[in-house]
Formats: sequence, structure tokens, C-alpha cells
Amino acid sequence: MTVSDTPILYWVDLAGVAGFALSGALRAVDRRPDFVGMLILACCTAMGGGAVRDVLLGREVAFLRNGAYPVVVLLAVIAVCLFPATLVRRTRVFEYFDAIGLGVFTAVTASLTWRTPGVSAASVLMVATAAGCAGGVLRDLLIDKPTLILSNELYVTPAIIGAAAFISLERLGAHADAAFIASIVVTTTLRTCAIRFGWRLPLVPGAHLGETNPMAAAERTSTDPSTRSEHP
Repeated sequence: MTVSDTPILYWVDLAGVAGFALSGALRAVDRRPDFVGMLILACCTAMGGGAVRDVLLGREVAFLRNGAYPVVVLLAVIAVCLFPATLVRRTRVFEYFDAIGLGVFTAVTASLTWRTPGVSAASVLMVATAAGCAGGVLRDLLIDKPTLILSNELYVTPAIIGAAAFISLERLGAHADAAFIASIVVTTTLRTCAIRFGWRLPLVPGAHLGETNPMAAAERTSTDPSTRSEHP
């Protein structure tokens, strides 16, 4: 079974591609790229998660066989190019589009992985989370921005909870479409609330590499010429 075999998965997957494409294009705006540069970043963001999903599950990579995926990405980039002032007026707008993409890719991957013979529930959780986050990680790495999964952001956790909601509802006997929609809603809502209200997970004690960390201070001193004492 592929994404295109199930209409609801196919159209929702396209919506996720559009969300990630918009987030990738908007993320590139402050670098003032040309159209091709913005298109490349949007493609990597929008298709990275789907490629990870299909490769891990040994499936046909969807965007290589279906021309609708690159067309959606192209339209998203054109929209950002034509209406940059409208779309970037709010500094966090790209994060909301990213939240949509995260929810969709997490749910679609959870659904496809769940229906793969011999795959355990733990594997569904891991693959869904990896595919959901892959596009955003690739986007931030390419543009040399801090990745959201390594910052103190509630980003991976909504994907984990959303995938877990899908698995739980499936095991309780809920209709497949209900579990799928619930996964999208849970993931996207949690991520949106984290953006809106600044939700964070507690930091690991002693992991903050600030001035109070002796190892970080020693490393900074050894590499900074201005802190070395000069001896005759």
C-alpha cells in the first residue's frame, strides 16, 4: 500500500507537503535568496520527511512517481515570492506552517507503518517521530539555523504524543480514520500551543553550558587568545 492508494492519506499528505514547503520558503526569506535557492530549501523541507518515511518502510518514494508533490512545493514558493510582506508580517508564521507539516507527516507515517506487516508498536512510534521531524531538521541544517529539536522547544514531544495517540486508538478498536485524524489534531495542537504559549520541557540538570559550567569555561579559555596570559 502506498500513500496514493488511500485518498484521505494522499490529500492530507499533500497538505503536509504544502505546510512544510511554506515553512521552508519562509525560513529562507531573511537570507534574501533567489527563487531557485528558495525552491531548493522548500523541496528539502517538504519532501525530506516523506523520503525518510518511504525509505525506512521500503516503499516507493511518493514524490518520485507523483507529479503533484513538486507542483505543490512550486506553488508554495511562488506564493511566498509574490506575497512576502503578507506572509512574513508575523515573525512566527513559518512555525505554524511547520506545525501543520509535523502533524500531518507524523500521522501519515504512523498510519502507513501500522499497516506494515511485522512492525511493532514501538517501531511505529519511532518511525513516525523520525519522519515527522526530518523535514524541519533538514531545513534548519541547510540554512545554518539552530534546529528546533536541539533547542529548548516542544517539538519532538508533540510528534511522539501524536503517534502514541494513533497507536492507542487503533489498539482500542477505533476506526482507522478517527485514529488518523486524532493523531494530526493532537500533534498540531500541542505544537501550536507550544509556539503560542512558550511551553518548554524542563532542562536536564547541569546540562546548560553557560558561564557556570567549568568544562565550557575551560574550553573557551584555551581557545580564546585574549584570555591567555603572556609570559616573557
